[in-house]
Amino acid sequence: MALGKTAKSINISLAVRLAAFNMKQLQRITDVDNMSFGDLGEKKMAIFAVIPDNDTSLSYLVGMLYTQIIQELYFRADHIHYGALPVHVRFVLDEFANVSLPEEFDKSLATMRSRNMSATIIVQNLAQLKGLYKDGAWETITGNCDSLIYLGGNEQSTHEYISKNLGKETIWTKTHGQTKGKSGSYSTNQQLTGRELLTPDEVRMLDNRYALIFIRGFHPVRDEKYPLERHPAYPMTASGGYPKYDHALQRLSGEEFSGDIAVASANEQSNNKEANTDNAS
Repeated sequence: MALGKTAKSINISLAVRLAAFNMKQLQRITDVDNMSFGDLGEKKMAIFAVIPDNDTSLSYLVGMLYTQIIQELYFRADHIHYGALPVHVRFVLDEFANVSLPEEFDKSLATMRSRNMSATIIVQNLAQLKGLYKDGAWETITGNCDSLIYLGGNEQSTHEYISKNLGKETIWTKTHGQTKGKSGSYSTNQQLTGRELLTPDEVRMLDNRYALIFIRGFHPVRDEKYPLERHPAYPMTASGGYPKYDHALQRLSGEEFSGDIAVASANEQSNNKEANTDNAS
């Protein structure tokens, strides 16, 4: 009896976890493997994972995608190329805190450099990293990054972190003292002292035109942000006036279908009803 209940519980849990794969749209993505992840490290190509930030019900699929890509690239680097991949692979992880992450990403980040791989992590503030990695583990993420670009923000712990990383500067101070009375005196004191290059409050008030850049082995730099409107490819974006991408999709078999799943499903049902009517007549 106990064995039967255990098996039943396992089957129920498995059915719940795999229920999403009953969706036809999800089956179209996963029933055929036509992507060779290992090719990312052998020829120039790009994979875009566009996921909604307001619905995380299927975000685990992207986490699985990341995990499989990293595992396959590691395998090819270690067992085929015996070291670094021929073509550099960069992960651009925008909204890092709001997407599903690959398994043990902090460990992968520490070892991917030797395989000619890197990652660009984009977060709104350090509080998001602290929420993902508890008990100080978030420091392994920042510690494994050789460069950091601060674009601005309004989160206190981030201001303090940036201020501390900027370090201190040496300033010359001169003070005067005077006592009045029957035996008055006047004194002048000069000394060298240190202060933060930017205090947390000054970091918060940083002009939006500037960014703070930290590169391992170099002094921090304050530089002007690059205006995206000046980029040669800007006219090819929707903001630059180019027509918006309509996300036209194709079936894995090559047959085109509407990007609107609801419309596609309705058309299929309508065709089935017409076919049944013709057969009945």
